[in-house]
Amino acid sequence: MMQIRFSSILRKYEVPYALVRPGSGGHYDEYGDYIPAVPNMVPLRGVIQPISSQLQQAEGGQYTAEDRTLYTVHRHESGDLILYQDQEYTVDVPENREYSDTNKYIIKKRVANDPVQRNP
Repeated sequence: MMQIRFSSILRKYEVPYALVRPGSGGHYDEYGDYIPAVPNMVPLRGVIQPISSQLQQAEGGQYTAEDRTLYTVHRHESGDLILYQDQEYTVDVPENREYSDTNKYIIKKRVANDPVQRNP
């Protein structure tokens, strides 16, 4: 199968974002209070665009105007936590793109009081 090379086009428009990995090694201080580990921030680059209104409607309102589409050469797993412009997003189900050297993901904005979202 022929693979289409889009990565050179992405380089022109890509912006920085971070993949947040949970840290390890939380500890207790001298007062017995638990201090959680500092998460690891992996700096990456990609193109982040708003989701089209057709996709918002086609998926039965599953996506909102605050959700985004991420195009990148990096691989992400479903549930990965992304930090972009001080906003947290969760990677939704990845799209299989065997024909391209780039990957496309829908990232959903995390809401602090939404009990449905999974923690990374």
